Order: sequence, then C-alpha cells, then structure tokens
Amino acid sequence: MSSVLVYTSIMFTTIVLLALYGVVANAQIIQGPILGDITDTSLKMWVRTSEPQQVHVVLKDTYLLFNTTTKTEFDFTATIQLTGLEPDTTYQYYVNEQHKDEWYFKTRPANDTTAKIAFGSCANEKEGSSKVWNRMNESNIDALVLLGDTPYIDTTDLAVQRRRYKEFAAVPAFAKLVAHTPVYSTWDDHDFGRNDTDGNLEGKENSRQAFSEYRPNPSVGENDEGIYTKFIVGPVEVFLLDTRWFARTEISKNGIPTLLGKQQWEWLEKSLKDSTAPFKILACGMIFNGATRPGKTDHWGDYPAEYFRLLSILKRNAIRGVSLVSGDIHWSRVIKHDTKSKIGYDLVEFITSPIHEKLIPLANAKHEGDLFSVGEINSFILLEATHNDEVKSLQLTITNAAGKNLFTYTLSDQ
Repeated sequence: MSSVLVYTSIMFTTIVLLALYGVVANAQIIQGPILGDITDTSLKMWVRTSEPQQVHVVLKDTYLLFNTTTKTEFDFTATIQLTGLEPDTTYQYYVNEQHKDEWYFKTRPANDTTAKIAFGSCANEKEGSSKVWNRMNESNIDALVLLGDTPYIDTTDLAVQRRRYKEFAAVPAFAKLVAHTPVYSTWDDHDFGRNDTDGNLEGKENSRQAFSEYRPNPSVGENDEGIYTKFIVGPVEVFLLDTRWFARTEISKNGIPTLLGKQQWEWLEKSLKDSTAPFKILACGMIFNGATRPGKTDHWGDYPAEYFRLLSILKRNAIRGVSLVSGDIHWSRVIKHDTKSKIGYDLVEFITSPIHEKLIPLANAKHEGDLFSVGEINSFILLEATHNDEVKSLQLTITNAAGKNLFTYTLSDQ
C-alpha cells in the first residue's frame, strides 16, 4: 500500500474515532510540539492549544494514533506519551492534521552506544540565542539540556511565569529545534523566581506548576516537591539536579543548611547506585565550586558540607565515571576538582554560560583547578560519547554559535 493511501486511511480512521467521541477534529495547536524524553520504543510530546481540546498525534506510514486532552487548569497544555514504537526509526508526525517539515523524530537504537548532547544556560528571545539554537540544529544533537535561566522570569506570579514560558517557546529557531530534538530542563534562579534566591522564596509552588506545565521532563521531583529528574542517551546518564527548591529550607543536626534537601539526596544516591551507564553527568544551573564574582552566594562553594556529602556518596558507593556540568555565571570554564584522594579520581566540571550576549568578567575568579576559561557570548557545551567494544570515550567541547570549538576536553577512563 502506498504511503498516500496509508495516511488517507489513518486520517479517515482518526476522523471517525474523533466523531464517535464528540471531539472537534481541527483543534488549534498554538505552541509546540516540543519533544520530551525519548527511548528506543517511546516518546513524550508536549503541545499547547488555544482552548481545552482533545489533541491527536498520528505517525505517518503507520496506524499509530495517540490522544490526550488539554485542560484549563494546566493552561491548555498537555504531554502525550507515544508508545509501541520501533527502535532506531525515523517518524514524521501529524498533530490534529497539521504537519511541518521539522515535525519528525528518531527513536534510539536498541543497542545504544553513542550520544551527542548539547548543554546550555542563560538564554533569551533575541537573535544571538537563536543563532545558538540554529547551531545546535545543524550539529544534529540527540538531546538538548537547558540548565536554567531559560527563560528569565524573576517573579513567582503564575500568570507571568506562564507568559514567559510561552514567549520563550515561540522563538522560531527554538521551536524548530525542539520539534525534532528532545529537550530536558532544570531551573536556576531567574526562572525559579528571583536572582540569587533559595528555597524560601514565596510562591515557589507557582514556579513549579508553570515548569511542570511547560517542560516535558521524564519526571518532576517527588511528592510535589522539586523538579529533579534523570534520563539516558546511549552510554550517558544525566542527573538533572534542583539546586533551588530545597536550598536553605532544611537544617542538619549540626546546624548546616541544606542545598539539595533530604528527599533529593536520597533520590540521587539511589539513582547513582542503580545506574549502569559508563558515563554519568551531574548537571545543575548552579556551579559546583566557589570561584565566582564577589558577594555571590548561590553556588556549591557556599554549601561545603553538601559538596563533601556528594563526594562521600561517590566514595562509599564506588561510583565511577562522574563528571559535572553547570551554568549560571555568564562565563564558560573547565575546572578540575582535586578529589582523587577522596573518591579515586578528579571530578572535572564544565561550566557553560551564556547562550545570550551578557558576560560577567568578575565571574572569572581564580580557581586552582582551572583548565580553561573564556568569556564567550552565544556559547554552549557539546558532549559526544561512544562506548562499545572498540571505543570508550567522552568528549566535551565549549563551542559558539559560529561553530568554532573553543576548548575540547576528553575524559579518560575512571
């Protein structure tokens, strides 16, 4: 049967089904689709409509049909779970009979041995950020990780939170990229609600609600708290930490304020112990060190007990293959942490910031583990990994919107 006949048959079946259930067949999709977590057999897809509607997704040249309903209480957003897909297969998709050239995706191979992931932070809706989205698109990345300040919001007012996510998602270059590239997100201070803030911020529940509505992550924290999550691409498992929700909301018996919080620490230790990935990335918006501009307190350097707790978890569980990725400071750096005597190898931290044009030279504070430092606008990190019988490599490159590689670091086996 030709693809035209197959698609015609699918559309006819779809229309009949929708009619049976009393659904309007031409619901207007006003934002998205945005792809979320993708595996060898499944995909999450996010959309937003102009009013509460049922949304249906059809995969071209298949008889697969998926439905969901957008609701007023979620700002007319919904995430659709597509299942029963074939591994290592490219699908074009239609959403409520609409289709664009960039509406396609490819499932992961069943034997998944490679990964190409872009990490970025601090973006806005201006042309410079769009150049970065275009460069990522041209790089054929497998996934995009947003490390926060994506977008800038600076309030916990729910209406403003929602509006800013909509404005950010409406940028054509970003919309084109995430229509066929899975996006994973955490927040930092500005999208959480205020510059350099912590978990005592009033109204943070509104920020979490908006994030949950507009970011199709694999999960959103636990027990209605936090937004931490994890995902796997090939040989790489990324643990996206939430360094805002719990910060300074709990005090240990020694009077030390928390950063991640008891709940998230338990999740992280269990997740690391359970992980079989050769390469493990701990990522968050906040830098894992204290070398930054004077007076800044939102960094792991201001939570030394929490940092040493991380090292303790890695040591007592013999967790190997860990690297760090962070953002926020409007300066890009690569720093080697002197941890070999503590955990058996040196942690290397890759800081990427900004995607937009604002630099903060004072963030280039001296660190004894400096390997590279640059103030480069419109920049991001490109991670490339391979792990099979012949090759075992993890390479991270700081690159810019023009495609110039500013610094590459290859991690040896740990």
